[in-house]
Parts: sequence; C-alpha cells; structure tokens
Amino acid sequence: MAKTEPRTLSGFMELLPNEQILFNKMLKTIEETYQKFGFLPLDTPIIELSEVLLAKAGGETEKQIYRFNRGDTDLSLRFDLTVPLSKYVAKNYGNLSFPFRRYQIGKVYRGERTQKGRFREFYQCDIDIIGDGEIDLINDAELPSVIYMIFTKLGFSKFTIRINNRKILNGLFQSIDEEEKAQEILRIIDKIDKIGKEAVIEELEKINVEKTKITKIMEFLSIDGTNDEKLEKLNNLNIENETFKKGLEELQFVVKNMRLFGIPEKNIKVDLTIARGLDYYTGTVYETFLDDYRELRKCMFRRKI
Repeated sequence: MAKTEPRTLSGFMELLPNEQILFNKMLKTIEETYQKFGFLPLDTPIIELSEVLLAKAGGETEKQIYRFNRGDTDLSLRFDLTVPLSKYVAKNYGNLSFPFRRYQIGKVYRGERTQKGRFREFYQCDIDIIGDGEIDLINDAELPSVIYMIFTKLGFSKFTIRINNRKILNGLFQSIDEEEKAQEILRIIDKIDKIGKEAVIEELEKINVEKTKITKIMEFLSIDGTNDEKLEKLNNLNIENETFKKGLEELQFVVKNMRLFGIPEKNIKVDLTIARGLDYYTGTVYETFLDDYRELRKCMFRRKI
C-alpha cells in the first residue's frame, strides 16, 4: 500500500501553536475594537448557492470561485464577506434596525495564484454600516478611524490609509467619452500597483482606448503633492461633470473629517490610483498598507451600492 505524504494544499495556512496564540490575540484586538465602535457580530455560511454569490460578480472574481455541484445544487465557497452580507440584509430586512452596524471575521476562499502574502484561504475582518436609503457620509470618515485604532493597538505606526472616490474616476471617464468602458478601465487601473504604469498603458490600448485619452488618464493618476495640494489640483482641472464634482466634494469632506477623528496626516494619502475593480464600489474607496510590509494583503474600505 502506497504511503500518503502529509502535506497542506498550496495557499492554505496552518500555524504552529505559538503562532496560533499570537494570531488569536490579533483577532481578539480587532474584534474588541469593532465592538467598542458599536458594531454587532454576524456569521454567515461558508458555502452559498452559486447564483447568490455570482449575482454581483463576474470577470476575474468568477474565475477564482471554488464551485462544485452536490446533487443538482450548484454551490460555491464564499470569496468575500460582502455578498453574503447583502444576502443576509435582504433576507432579514424586516427584522433589522438601521443603520445596521455589523462586523464579521471569517475565512474566505479564492482560487488564485499563490504568492508571498496572498493565500487561497484567508481571514477577512469586515465592518459595514448598512443604511435604509441614504447613509451619512461621516461614516466614510469614521471607518478609517477604526482601522487606525486597530493598527495602532497592534503595534504598527508606519502605515498609510490611501483614499480616493470612485465618482471622481467615473466623472473623468465621462468627461472624455469613455463611460461605456469605465468598468474595464477601472479594473486595469486597480492593477497599477502590481503591474506598473507601462503595463497599464498596454492594457488600455488593448481595449481600444485612444492614445490621447490614455495620456489624460495617466496624467490624472500621476497628480502629486500633499493631500491638500492634490485636492486643489483636482479643483483646478475645472472638469465640468457633475459626477466628478460630487466625488471631489465627498473626498474633501472625508479627508477633513478623518483628521477630525484624530488620524494623523502622516497616515493619510489621497491616491487617485485606488480604484477597486468590482462594480458595487460607488463612492469612497481606500486601501491601508503597512509601509514596511507592502506585500501583505491590505485593509480595504468602500462605499457600496
């Protein structure tokens, strides 16, 4: 009888006891901070109906889903905690009080290529504020303050909350008559940190964006300076587009109130390359990086539909 070698699938994590103890302490710190800010715990199934998980996904996300059939039922492992949350709220709408502040810490699964800092099975630590209709923009400034407190409690000081607003990007694309390709362009821009500017230009050319428009997009993404200087430069572009103006107004409000929530300027960076590729991101978006460990997965926030 052949021997079976004991091994763990690539991209799946197992920790030794001393590592697990440290990991559990981190999770406890995160959970206690969420609770301090008034978020309520929630748990959702790891396995969902594929039609539910794929309702707002597509492209690369659909390719990464672990999908299988059990009898005549099409099932998938959850790839994030956002879609299960949306299902939960829709299903229990009449029994929830809004705004509904929830947190969830749980494993998610993505069949992507494994590399340093990227796994196929990993934990997401989510917080969301769900409104019944409009939700106050002040929440977009509050949530980064939660992240700031968590990272500080975990002993990190060198981290950067990079913030943008999807309306600014969508307004730009509308102003150059590329609204129909907006989602494709956003998905390409979202990879700029991984593949670099030249590769982004090549991919934009592949979807037949005109060279003059590519130049405008790349110049826009390269706007630099301090946070206030970038916001001023965006104002001075004089883009006559209501979506753009609304996004800039929201970004200015959120940055101002992040400061009022006590987040130091050194931990905030307006970054116009922060895009997020999925179409349920509609307003404020940010990614938080540990400056000395950029290869690690990042903390993300977005205003969703």
